[in-house]
Amino acid sequence: MVEAGDEPRRLNPVAGWRPYQFYLVGMLLLVTVFHYLDRGILSVLQEPLKEELKLTDGELGLLSGPALVLLYSAAGLTVARYAERHNRASLLAAALATWSLMTALCGASVGFVQLALARMGVGAGEGGCIPIAQSLLADSFPIRQRGFVMSIVAAAPAVAGIITPLVGGLVAHAWGWRVAFAVVGLPGLALALVIKFTIKEPRVLAAAPVKRSSALADVAWLMKQRAFLYIFLAAISSGIGVSGINAFKISYLVRSQHMNLAQAGVVWSIAGVFGLAGSVIGGYVADRFAGERGRAYVLVPVIGAVGSFMAYAVAFSQSDPTLVVVACIVAALFHNLRNGPEFAAIQNIAPSRMRATVAATYMFGATVLGGATGPLLTGALSGVLSRRAFGQVHGGFDLACPGGHAARGAALDLAHACASASADGLRAALLWVNIAIFLVAGLLYMSSRTIRINHD
Repeated sequence: MVEAGDEPRRLNPVAGWRPYQFYLVGMLLLVTVFHYLDRGILSVLQEPLKEELKLTDGELGLLSGPALVLLYSAAGLTVARYAERHNRASLLAAALATWSLMTALCGASVGFVQLALARMGVGAGEGGCIPIAQSLLADSFPIRQRGFVMSIVAAAPAVAGIITPLVGGLVAHAWGWRVAFAVVGLPGLALALVIKFTIKEPRVLAAAPVKRSSALADVAWLMKQRAFLYIFLAAISSGIGVSGINAFKISYLVRSQHMNLAQAGVVWSIAGVFGLAGSVIGGYVADRFAGERGRAYVLVPVIGAVGSFMAYAVAFSQSDPTLVVVACIVAALFHNLRNGPEFAAIQNIAPSRMRATVAATYMFGATVLGGATGPLLTGALSGVLSRRAFGQVHGGFDLACPGGHAARGAALDLAHACASASADGLRAALLWVNIAIFLVAGLLYMSSRTIRINHD
């Protein structure tokens, strides 16, 4: 286990890394990419899926939110507590195999219930990913390298943002959404075997004693730390905004900008490239200016939250396609400034005995409380606002526009009315949900006033 005093040279974020450390970071990045790839593929495929299975935006919100996180919370904390005392590589491999298989099974669904059950399986497997990955990194690198190393692995959403729209959009466009689920899910089974047999447990290497404490006592201790409490609240607010936007960002470009899946996928893939750059920049800057208290680990995310809020506000309020695309790219850049520094901040606050627990607690706020709410809220708002935009003609939106589209063979004016109402409702819903991202900035600033690095 790396001692906190092993300070690297400040201007070289990879100073002193051993070959295995490079390998560990690369493999954990790959696993986490699969985590976000399997989670996010539904948002790419939901337009053809919605039409074939006759789903509403509210049901899509349920699939992206509550269905995914229903078992996520229980699995996340349970696995995290187990990981504090047992081999984390074996646990991570089992989690990866579980969520990969369930992602592939999503493609076999014939209705909402089957798809919801498969998404619950994805959530059950993914619950252990982030806590295990973060705890392995925190035990393998010194404090002043954590911002940078966390930012590399935290670049996974950006990397997945490049891959998911391209693979999902192109495969679905060519062979259908069912094949796309299989293409995304099945490779994770092979990667699980690699993780199982090549990743080492730092506690074994260091012969470090394992301190035992109850989950309730550890979580209670965390919640008494004002700096962590504000980060936790920010995670909830961020989860609402980010998950709500991510669940419908492809649909927004399809409905409002009249793109097909492949075109929308390319836009968000380009945004992912800039998000990748933002993630690495954020981690480096936070390490460079952390100071004795580590304030930069939350102040850099403040900048990211404000910037992404403003860019999303432009993207969802303008009709010019070029301006919308540029705003989406800028939003991805700013949003990903936050990833690594926030993860480093919570690891720096917590003592070493609760590496996985602090990550699981943070992810409970971001994914369960926020992530379950965001897509559900966005979908429900979109439905309400679409009905209002459509009015009561032809029996109302739900009757005239099943699945958000006019029935096959319907009059041209009805088809246009359905499409327009669906696009306008979603646009307005995304603008409302984006407010949650702005609240993140204030909460993280409050955390910066009391944050301290824990050297235990």
